[in-house]
Amino acid sequence: MAAAAEAHRATGAPVAVHLELGTGALDVLDLLCGERGVPPHRVILGHLNRSPGPVAHRQATEAGAHLAFGGPSRAHHATDRRLPVALRRLAGAGFADRLPLGGDTTTSAARSVHGGPGMPCLLRRVRPRPEAETGAGPVARILAENPGRTFAADRPR
Repeated sequence: MAAAAEAHRATGAPVAVHLELGTGALDVLDLLCGERGVPPHRVILGHLNRSPGPVAHRQATEAGAHLAFGGPSRAHHATDRRLPVALRRLAGAGFADRLPLGGDTTTSAARSVHGGPGMPCLLRRVRPRPEAETGAGPVARILAENPGRTFAADRPR
């Protein structure tokens, strides 16, 4: 985490953190933002949908972090069904601009070659469920606008 914070200061790139099973978000924010000085809006917390706690989700977004909800996964199928509700709750609370949505490209992209989920599945199979819960406008922002803004690098001083 110290190296990631230093790299952020040197490059302006955001710090993206893979949270195993979506846990530890607030501890990561305490460390990166509180102790290491990374602005919360430059932190991307990955896989929060694997830990479907609405209180932790809300606290992390209120702190200013982005929540990178992952797309479909055979390994995490049990939590995939909760994704549309989590997105609706956060978007309804005014945090739609802090929610990029994608696929876990280290696994699903490789599987798509062999018939697994992959990025096309995100748009064809996953997208309709959040749209039914949240509406097409917020989901379009979550899929297209937010990733560009979230992953953009700030120019270092």
